[in-house]
Amino acid sequence: MDKHVLLTVSDDTSGLCSLRFTCGYFQHTQAFHITLLYVAPNPRAGLSQADIVEDYHVLSRREASIRQQAEAALARAADFLVGKGFPAANIHKKISYKQFGTATDIIQEGMAGIYDAIGLGRRGISRLEELLSESVSKQVFITPMDIPLWVSRSTEKPQPHALLCTDGSPASLRCADHMAYMLRDEPQHHISVAYIDRGASPDHVRHVFTQARDMLTQGGISTERIHNIVLDGDDPAEAILRHTQEVPYGVVGIGRTGKGETHSLHLLGSVSMRLFRKLDWATLWICH
Repeated sequence: MDKHVLLTVSDDTSGLCSLRFTCGYFQHTQAFHITLLYVAPNPRAGLSQADIVEDYHVLSRREASIRQQAEAALARAADFLVGKGFPAANIHKKISYKQFGTATDIIQEGMAGIYDAIGLGRRGISRLEELLSESVSKQVFITPMDIPLWVSRSTEKPQPHALLCTDGSPASLRCADHMAYMLRDEPQHHISVAYIDRGASPDHVRHVFTQARDMLTQGGISTERIHNIVLDGDDPAEAILRHTQEVPYGVVGIGRTGKGETHSLHLLGSVSMRLFRKLDWATLWICH
C-alpha cells in the first residue's frame, strides 16, 4: 500500500529538513506519494473590502509575486525529490494562504487531507514552537489528531534504524503501529524498543515489550529486526536523550501522552514535549 506524507516547504533550501530526512531515510521511494505544502503570506490580510477594491491592481501584483515565490520553492523541492528517486507523478504541490498562522494552517491541512504523517521542517517547527508559547492558541492543538507528526531539525543524512519509546500507553502502541507501517518495506532499518525502568516489576516490563513487539510484527516487521532495550533513569526524557547521543538513530518514536498524562494538561506529554524541544540529531515521530 502506498504511503502519503505531507511535507512542509519554505524558501530556505538549506532548511528543508523534512525533505532531506525523507530522501535520506527511505529507499522504497516508489511506494510514496508526497504532498508539498507551502504556507504563503495572505496578501489580503488586514485589508477591508474597500481597501481591496481601491487598491485592486496593487493587490493583484502582490498576489502574483507571492504565488511566483511559492511556486519556485515548490518546484525546487519537487526537483530535489525527483533527483533522489521519488516518482514525479507521485509528487503533489499545494499552496495555502495563511489564515490562522503557519503552524495551525499546516495542522489544518494535515487533518483535512488523507495523510499518513505530517513532516515539519525548520520553518514549521519554529512556528509551532511560537504557537506553543501562546496559551490561547495552544488550545487548537489540544484536540487529538490521528496523524503522526515528524519533526526534523537536522540537515545531515539521517542515521539508520529507529528507537521506539514505549511505556505501554495507547499512544505509544499507536506509534509502534505507525513505525511498522512506514518501515515494513525498509529492511535496512532495525527497531529498538526502549522501556525506561523506574522500578517496575519484571512482569510489567515483559508485558510492555510483548505489546510493542506484537504491534510491530502484526504490522509486518520481522522479529529479527526488533530489539529490546531497558534504559535506567528517573527522568525518562533525559534517559532517551542520553541514549540517542550515545547510539545514533534516524528516528525516535514516542506517544504524545504517556500513562497518567492527559491532553487537557498538555499539548504533548511531558516526555514528548521535552524531546520536541531538545532532540535535534534525529527525527522525532510523535503519535497521539
